[in-house]
Amino acid sequence: MNPLDEIEQHYPEIIDSMPKRFNSHEFILELAYRHQGLYINVLARYADSKSPFMSAHGQLAKRLNKFDDLVKALDYESSINIFGHTSDAMVWSKK
Repeated sequence: MNPLDEIEQHYPEIIDSMPKRFNSHEFILELAYRHQGLYINVLARYADSKSPFMSAHGQLAKRLNKFDDLVKALDYESSINIFGHTSDAMVWSKK
């Protein structure tokens, strides 16, 4: 199974554990923490990319759109990413 498809199966449980309002960076950190092996497999798919983390995280965040029965995309906000740098992340609200 594709690692992205495999890790996506855990989105509902992660969404459920998030606060009412969260951003993509926060979601990905929680997903990575709870499913470290799967997360590593996702990253490995992008190992040859110029920016493996950015590429993988972009795909992980994009897949939140599939769960429009659970979350709603609001807008972008400035947020601290996994490397401690500031970048934009989508803000989500649980339904």
